[in-house]
Amino acid sequence: MPDPSPRKEERHIVPSISMTIQIDFYVDPFSFIGRLWDVSSSGACLLFPIREPVVPGLVGTLTIQHPIFGDPIRLRASSLWVDRLESASYVGVRFLETVDFNTTFLKVLMRRSGGYTPVGSFGDLLSGTAFGSFS
Repeated sequence: MPDPSPRKEERHIVPSISMTIQIDFYVDPFSFIGRLWDVSSSGACLLFPIREPVVPGLVGTLTIQHPIFGDPIRLRASSLWVDRLESASYVGVRFLETVDFNTTFLKVLMRRSGGYTPVGSFGDLLSGTAFGSFS
């Protein structure tokens, strides 16, 4: 069983008010579409609409795509945990391969973040005002 302990390295929050980075977690034959919440060198937290039936223990291909520039990042990943809220699910994934983020569109985000700082309040997530709607 995968180790569900928190990542030990610095996490880089995606500023969702200024950008949305789409992700596709493909676990044959299903494709789960969501957005990147935060990223570190060994894993990420993904945000999915509540209707996406993501569960711990899935292994698949994670594609991270900026809406405007940069090539997509594709790598194998495993879901470690799921936290379901009223309107969305957070899913922790561990990367199963190494990524050199300095060669991707995420290099700016990885460089400028000061660590774990939530972008919006819990109330913003429930209302969908800060993060857009998953409907």
